[in-house]
Amino acid sequence: MPVDLNRVSKESQVSTPQAGIFDRSYQYHLFFELSLGSGRDEQAIRRALAALNALKSEQTPVILALGPELWSRLDTRFSFPPFSLEGHVPATQGDLWVWVQGKSRSDVFDTGLKVRDLVDEVFSAQLELNGFVYHDMRDLTGFVDGIGNPSGEKAEKATFIAEPHPGAGGSWLLTQKWVHNLKAFNELGVPDQEKVFGRTKVDAVEFSPEDMPEDSHVGRTDVDRDGVPQKMWRRSVPYGDTTEHGLYFVAFACELDRHDYLLRRMYGIADDTVRDRLLDFSRPVMSSWWYVPTQAWIDGVSE
Repeated sequence: MPVDLNRVSKESQVSTPQAGIFDRSYQYHLFFELSLGSGRDEQAIRRALAALNALKSEQTPVILALGPELWSRLDTRFSFPPFSLEGHVPATQGDLWVWVQGKSRSDVFDTGLKVRDLVDEVFSAQLELNGFVYHDMRDLTGFVDGIGNPSGEKAEKATFIAEPHPGAGGSWLLTQKWVHNLKAFNELGVPDQEKVFGRTKVDAVEFSPEDMPEDSHVGRTDVDRDGVPQKMWRRSVPYGDTTEHGLYFVAFACELDRHDYLLRRMYGIADDTVRDRLLDFSRPVMSSWWYVPTQAWIDGVSE
């Protein structure tokens, strides 16, 4: 049964985003990147989405996002392409993204088991990853993560698609699994580490424009484009064990092109050929982007 686009459109004007996007009080995180099996029945997909929607709670928010193929099966108002950066970054586009958050590892685990029970007949898991808050919201490199996030109305403006653009009220999400080479990074002295990031390590103060290295991470990603700050809302968290560890990058933006542009700047294939020095110490091994619909859309499509 197709989505009632008129009803969804009207509801989206007054609906709220899915809960949990802005709340950074949750310490434990579980991410699923799921793929559709061939020939899956649409009603089975809708039932799975409805069941996942029913899992949402204040204790363990569950946020859903859709890849381009799944979106096209459920809504035809607009389309978007699968992730690609012309081979510069591994593209592992999934169909359904599920994010479970919690303040208790036990609660996240319990909800995660329910997620798997609900999706296993329709989807296969290409990634299941546990993330955690490290110290005072630092990356495993020891640098504070997400300090460039906007606040208040600026955060909402950077995160949500504005009218009259397709998907208004929703958000464009980029996820990437990054693997760190901490041994190589930690061989640098702190002053050199700070030059890689473009800010101080202890108190996260950005360098002045005069002192900012051109190839620093801040220098490559904290930029304007045609006079518009390329801000987004980041909720990345560390993951891993002593063998493999890194950052699961999670960023919501009001424009899909914003994700593409900043990745191109990191790889030196937009505007100039300067490459982000952070790439010498960390590499992405999975990359997808997704559309994050409003809660009203989720409620409507799963009925």
